[in-house]
Amino acid sequence: MKGWTLKLPEGGTKYRNSRQKPFDIPRGIFGGNKSVKYGLFAVFACIMIVSFYNRAGPVKLTGPIDDIFRRHPDRLVIVYGTGGEDKGALRQYALKVSRLLGSSLSHEILVYPDSEADKELIEDYSIILYGPVNENLVARNLKDYFPFEFANSGVYLGDRFISEDNWRMVFIIPNPFNKQHYLLVYTGATADDVVGINLIEHPNFTHHDTTDYVLAVGPEIVEQGYFDKSDETRWVLAR
Repeated sequence: MKGWTLKLPEGGTKYRNSRQKPFDIPRGIFGGNKSVKYGLFAVFACIMIVSFYNRAGPVKLTGPIDDIFRRHPDRLVIVYGTGGEDKGALRQYALKVSRLLGSSLSHEILVYPDSEADKELIEDYSIILYGPVNENLVARNLKDYFPFEFANSGVYLGDRFISEDNWRMVFIIPNPFNKQHYLLVYTGATADDVVGINLIEHPNFTHHDTTDYVLAVGPEIVEQGYFDKSDETRWVLAR
């Protein structure tokens, strides 16, 4: 992992050391703004006050989803799953998100396949995971910390099981390896369901911003809300 090659979609290849600081959505930084190149992304206004959140010392993570983009945007890394048949499409999507989000935040966001994301990397950054949980090695290894159970190509929200076609979920929790950083998960039944989840003009777009989690099936948001944070380090589904 000492030298990972990041091939950007438009022009050139950048060689970055995995330990360098990265340059680096509608509501939500990915909500969609047609004045942005390609008309795909909205620049969430709160990004302009990033410095307010970059205070020194320990911080208490509170969510919601968008908070990950306001706190330490220079410490964001995207990790995509490689365990499925559509890993190529997921990789290209992760690179697109990296480029457009990085432009919005004025920080380069490095991209890694799950096979190259080691414990040291996870400890040092807020991690954005893309792909079905069981097809992303990092997500699979951390799933015991998740507020939801993923099984049989579906997800359990308490006693409720969702397994309809084209379900997608976005949720945020504290990073289990570093409680000063977040873990943001974009997942679904298949990698194909995850691709486009941030893009307003894509059928898979899932509106997410001011809650801790969002679950969509097809074009509909079927559930969203906030976690029980009685334990500040391990959030759970509110009962």
